[in-house]
Amino acid sequence: TTLACNQLSVLDDQQKDKRIVQEFCHLLEKSKQLFNGLRDLPSYGHKQWQTYFGRAFDIYTRLWKFQQINRHVLDKYYNLKRWQIGEIASKIGQLYYHYYLRTSETNYLHEAFQFYGAIRARGYYTSNIKDSNLGIENNNPELIVKKLRYLARFIVVCMLLKRIKNVKELTRV
Repeated sequence: TTLACNQLSVLDDQQKDKRIVQEFCHLLEKSKQLFNGLRDLPSYGHKQWQTYFGRAFDIYTRLWKFQQINRHVLDKYYNLKRWQIGEIASKIGQLYYHYYLRTSETNYLHEAFQFYGAIRARGYYTSNIKDSNLGIENNNPELIVKKLRYLARFIVVCMLLKRIKNVKELTRV
């Protein structure tokens, strides 16, 4: 009976892990849809933009927290890479930056700076042993483009915040 209970427990854990991966995929897909929808909004005059941004912020916040809480399962069954975590953080930074562009409220620009700085500090776009088959240093063109876009956005944010020291550091990368 103990063996049968243990086997049931393993099956329950596997089902739970599968649901975690499915939920992550759902949140990831929903976040991409909302992010792409923001890109299609006109730069001015659209009255629903704040609601849309709110929905995008909510889903990205849920996605960010979800991947933090379930990182072990996502590493094991989804094969989550560091650059994928960096991509989520970069999208959040982009949301803050675009919100700043619509409102001119600099606190959103500072939030974008915080996310971009964390991406750099945590090395999300640099390869490591786990990501060696897809790392930046291994010349994966898709990841190189992602890193360059991230750096360009970070530099623009630094320039707007007059953080020249950061701009100089980033241009030496």
